[in-house]
Amino acid sequence: MKITLLMMSFLILVSLSVGCQALKMDYGEPAAQFLEKDVAALGQKYLGKKITIKGTVIDVSNPQAGWIHLGNGIRCDFSRLPAMAQSKKPGDICFIDGILKECEEGNILLESAMLRDPTAPFSPER
Repeated sequence: MKITLLMMSFLILVSLSVGCQALKMDYGEPAAQFLEKDVAALGQKYLGKKITIKGTVIDVSNPQAGWIHLGNGIRCDFSRLPAMAQSKKPGDICFIDGILKECEEGNILLESAMLRDPTAPFSPER
């Protein structure tokens, strides 16, 4: 009985530590935050990392597919959460978290995008 209890306790602790890593990836703080005009110039060293971009929605022509286009060639892939893309319209200012996958002038891709609370702290890189 005592061994079974110890084994169950160990398994619970292992499960919690693995679960915390997943939560940190989904909900952890971004590595950097940018205004849309600065991403191409300053974002290269954050490729593959979670960042936040503040920008103006330019196009949501196919919201069911889950894409939002910001200024300066920024594409945000909301395909995992298309309802978030559907909630925005051209001209809206928004804060978007996601993984920076491409970062060249006029071609910036943010994958696994999610809208961020506009009242959350925001300190853009300059």
